[in-house]
Amino acid sequence: MVPMARALPGEIQPGKCAPGRPGHTLSAVELSPIIAPSILASDFSRLGEEVRAIEGAADWVHVDVMDNHFVPNLTLGLPVVQSLRKATAIPFDVHLMITDPQRWAPAYAEAGAYNVTFHAEACDDPVALAKTLRAAGSKAGLAIDRDTPVEPYLELLPYLDTILIMTIKAGFGGQAFMPEMLDKVRDVRRRAKVNNLEIRIEVDGGIAADTIEQAAEAGADAFVAGTAVYGAADPAEAIRKLRGLAARAMGVA
Repeated sequence: MVPMARALPGEIQPGKCAPGRPGHTLSAVELSPIIAPSILASDFSRLGEEVRAIEGAADWVHVDVMDNHFVPNLTLGLPVVQSLRKATAIPFDVHLMITDPQRWAPAYAEAGAYNVTFHAEACDDPVALAKTLRAAGSKAGLAIDRDTPVEPYLELLPYLDTILIMTIKAGFGGQAFMPEMLDKVRDVRRRAKVNNLEIRIEVDGGIAADTIEQAAEAGADAFVAGTAVYGAADPAEAIRKLRGLAARAMGVA
């Protein structure tokens, strides 16, 4: 039997339904907004302290893994994730911007990541990898980059726990938000609603106080924020402000 991924308060709970499997229907569950600060914008020389600074405020910690192949940049990898996992209880939302995720992704689930997201552009069989990740103990997410249409992947939504829509080009922090990417969010939300699916719709890129409401109104309910959090004088307060804006736009404030 395939073990179910860990669930947190506000998420689909074990025993009710197996998220990400065909036919799951829990539309009555009202999802509250998730704020996932990206440590890509933090001070890497103080990584443990930077994560602890958002404890009690952040819902997830967004960990951008880049390999200098799938994207030009090189960031951190599995050893850092394994070490950082010991420093905080905040769930890790790992975003793999790497080639060959079938080979590398399961290790992040085994290292204790709550959600592991891989790119559609790098994976020939997303459904198989999603099942592998769930078996390894995490939730499974699929990322769609800026130049990739979402339509071919809508039929895969029942197999996923999260779909991440890039609102910039993957690979670099600090880019400007691209509102035209929100059409993809709307397409996913419509399909999820029609099929009565519970799936987190995450947006990544340029999310800040002046953009998060647009994303929430389009149908997103999980928000990656880097500079908006770690560039603020008080990162925890910045998170609370972002969550309030998103909740109001979602109608769950």
